Amino acid sequence: MGINQLEQNLIRKGILPALCGLLDPGSAFYLVGGAVRDALLNRNSTDFDFATPSDPTNLAKSFAAEIGGSWFMLDPQRRQSRVVAGQGMDRFSCDFAPFRADTLDGDLLRRDFTINAMAIALKPGVGFGPLLDPLDGQQDLQRRRLRCCSSEVLFKDPLRVLKGVRHTICLQLTIEPSTLASMRHAAPSLDRVASERIRSEFAAMLAVSPARRCLVWLQELDLLPLIFGSAAKGGISGAGLARLDRAEEWLSFLVQTDKSGSLAEFFSQELEQGITRAIAFKLAAWFSGQKFNGVRLILQNLHCSRAVQQAVDCMLDLEQRQADELLQLSATGRSRALWADNLGSHPRLAVCFLGLLLPLSFTESARLLLPVLSDLDHFRTNGKVPDLLTGGWLQQNLSLKGPDIGLCLKALRQEEIAGRVVNQQQAEHFVLNHWQMTRQKTIDKET
Repeated sequence: MGINQLEQNLIRKGILPALCGLLDPGSAFYLVGGAVRDALLNRNSTDFDFATPSDPTNLAKSFAAEIGGSWFMLDPQRRQSRVVAGQGMDRFSCDFAPFRADTLDGDLLRRDFTINAMAIALKPGVGFGPLLDPLDGQQDLQRRRLRCCSSEVLFKDPLRVLKGVRHTICLQLTIEPSTLASMRHAAPSLDRVASERIRSEFAAMLAVSPARRCLVWLQELDLLPLIFGSAAKGGISGAGLARLDRAEEWLSFLVQTDKSGSLAEFFSQELEQGITRAIAFKLAAWFSGQKFNGVRLILQNLHCSRAVQQAVDCMLDLEQRQADELLQLSATGRSRALWADNLGSHPRLAVCFLGLLLPLSFTESARLLLPVLSDLDHFRTNGKVPDLLTGGWLQQNLSLKGPDIGLCLKALRQEEIAGRVVNQQQAEHFVLNHWQMTRQKTIDKET
């Protein structure tokens, strides 16, 4: 991408002209951090960090109003705020913060790694100034080397140890020896970092492929028990890593095979901030290959939301018998949708996860699963495949009440899944016969 392309990208998004028009003549204002690094690596970026000597809150609010974005405060104490704007693939965020020191050089020295400690000045009415790189971050990028800005930065925020691991894998870097020593030394201090921050960084690590390399690094740095608690003291099993590898390969194949593009969108959606369905899928796959006790407790310790816990539980609750049932499903669309709807709180995730349990090639599994997903989407309304008969009909025609209605509808669904009931007329005939037989059995038992 390069610095020139980065400048054009900011112009295209409306960021650069809006900001430059708001800056006072002679003001010091800089684009810093990851966007500069990514530009030098020819990578696109949608997150932009800006730094200035004084409180930038009013500037950030004016910028949000100028581009029609949303402003909110991130850290009132440090006066850090964010502006989010754009739609869909053009959505972007801009973070505004004051210097961490009296000067720009002092601010960059207090950042985590040299590759994130470069800056570009924004000139009022002009645009980009020259690249500022006092810690030789550009040279480290060229050498593919991860190096701390100083020996203290990891101890001031131990979460940077996890961030360093993620950069190493994602950007294909080698950790400089003294930096690696500092990471080992600072790792035990991770226990004083808020669980929410650890969760977000760990989720970002799982988003990187192959995710196994991040997990191996966590084990190398003895971080697993600090992140997951006592359940992870046994370390990572080969089976867990193998299941994670297969999950990544299966997800990639499934999304590419789905020509509608709906699965790509589905797995990119977040269950909570920072944790997409794809990340939850990988996490469930890894857990299913581990011998961890108390997976739910691990997720609670990470302060994962109820939605994430339910999604992971739904996948981990699947059994081989359900994969076997999938191979014998009726060919009718509604019966397949009903079967999938019974898989739990996240049926689409569950259907996809069954691909890891099928004794088939990816091609055969996708050919089997994609029609089931299509049927589920087609027949599901308001989060559920509606029954052929309503509770009101059962109450009026059979005088059923309470739990008996649920039992009767459950029996009807099983008949549909088996392919023996395919329309409302057959459904009415079945429940009339079924309930008469049930009542007769009850009478005989009482007698």
